[in-house]
Amino acid sequence: MKIRVTIDTDEVRKHFMPIEPHVLGIDWEGVATMWYGSPNYFVTFNDVEIIECDHKCGTRRVRNDTKTLDCHDECHDCGKNMSEVIV
Repeated sequence: MKIRVTIDTDEVRKHFMPIEPHVLGIDWEGVATMWYGSPNYFVTFNDVEIIECDHKCGTRRVRNDTKTLDCHDECHDCGKNMSEVIV
Protein backbone atom coordinates (compact mmCIF):
# COMPACT_ATOMS: atom_id res chain seq x y z
CA MET A 1 0.00 0.00 0.00
CA LYS A 2 1.20 3.49 -0.79
CA ILE A 3 -0.32 6.48 1.00
CA ARG A 4 0.47 10.16 1.46
CA VAL A 5 -0.43 11.60 4.87
CA THR A 6 0.04 14.49 7.25
CA ILE A 7 1.18 13.65 10.79
CA ASP A 8 0.76 16.10 13.66
CA THR A 9 3.96 15.42 15.63
CA ASP A 10 2.78 17.50 18.59
CA GLU A 11 -0.24 15.19 18.92
CA VAL A 12 2.01 12.12 18.70
CA ARG A 13 4.30 13.34 21.49
CA LYS A 14 1.32 14.06 23.72
CA HIS A 15 -0.04 10.50 23.47
CA PHE A 16 3.16 8.50 22.98
CA MET A 17 3.79 5.64 25.36
CA PRO A 18 6.43 2.91 25.38
CA ILE A 19 5.38 0.03 23.15
CA GLU A 20 6.60 -3.37 22.13
CA PRO A 21 7.47 -3.54 18.42
CA HIS A 22 5.85 -6.92 17.79
CA VAL A 23 2.35 -5.55 18.43
CA LEU A 24 2.48 -2.66 15.96
CA GLY A 25 0.08 -2.27 13.07
CA ILE A 26 -0.23 0.35 10.35
CA ASP A 27 -3.15 1.10 8.05
CA TRP A 28 -4.80 4.10 6.41
CA GLU A 29 -5.89 5.49 9.81
CA GLY A 30 -2.49 5.50 11.49
CA VAL A 31 0.06 3.52 13.47
CA ALA A 32 -1.38 1.46 16.29
CA THR A 33 -0.63 -1.07 18.95
CA MET A 34 -2.75 -4.14 18.28
CA TRP A 35 -4.54 -6.34 20.78
CA TYR A 36 -6.25 -9.29 19.08
CA GLY A 37 -6.69 -7.19 15.94
CA SER A 38 -8.22 -4.19 17.71
CA PRO A 39 -6.12 -1.08 17.04
CA ASN A 40 -5.21 1.59 19.59
CA TYR A 41 -3.83 4.41 17.43
CA PHE A 42 -0.97 6.46 18.84
CA VAL A 43 -0.06 8.12 15.51
CA THR A 44 -3.14 9.18 13.58
CA PHE A 45 -2.93 10.21 9.94
CA ASN A 46 -4.54 13.39 8.61
CA ASP A 47 -5.24 14.35 4.99
CA VAL A 48 -4.89 10.75 3.82
CA GLU A 49 -4.46 10.19 0.10
CA ILE A 50 -4.41 6.52 -0.89
CA ILE A 51 -2.13 6.26 -3.88
CA GLU A 52 -2.08 2.49 -4.34
CA CYS A 53 -3.35 -0.59 -2.52
CA ASP A 54 -3.26 -4.21 -3.69
CA HIS A 55 -5.94 -5.27 -1.10
CA LYS A 56 -3.96 -8.40 -0.15
CA CYS A 57 -3.65 -7.80 3.58
CA GLY A 58 -7.12 -9.15 4.34
CA THR A 59 -10.52 -7.71 5.18
CA ARG A 60 -12.60 -6.88 8.22
CA ARG A 61 -16.38 -6.95 8.62
CA VAL A 62 -17.94 -3.52 9.21
CA ARG A 63 -21.56 -2.72 9.96
CA ASN A 64 -23.30 -0.41 7.50
CA ASP A 65 -25.12 1.34 10.35
CA THR A 66 -25.85 0.71 14.03
CA LYS A 67 -29.56 -0.12 13.61
CA THR A 68 -29.25 -3.08 11.25
CA LEU A 69 -27.04 -6.13 11.08
CA ASP A 70 -26.09 -5.45 7.45
CA CYS A 71 -22.33 -5.62 7.01
CA HIS A 72 -19.73 -5.23 4.32
CA ASP A 73 -16.09 -6.22 4.02
CA GLU A 74 -13.47 -3.49 3.86
CA CYS A 75 -9.79 -3.70 3.05
CA HIS A 76 -7.73 -3.83 6.23
CA ASP A 77 -5.06 -1.54 4.76
CA CYS A 78 -6.95 1.17 2.88
CA GLY A 79 -10.49 0.91 4.30
CA LYS A 80 -12.16 0.62 0.88
CA ASN A 81 -15.45 -1.28 0.60
CA MET A 82 -14.45 -4.53 -1.12
CA SER A 83 -17.75 -4.75 -3.05
CA GLU A 84 -16.62 -1.58 -4.87
CA VAL A 85 -13.17 -2.96 -5.75
CA ILE A 86 -12.69 -4.26 -9.28
CA VAL A 87 -10.49 -7.34 -9.21
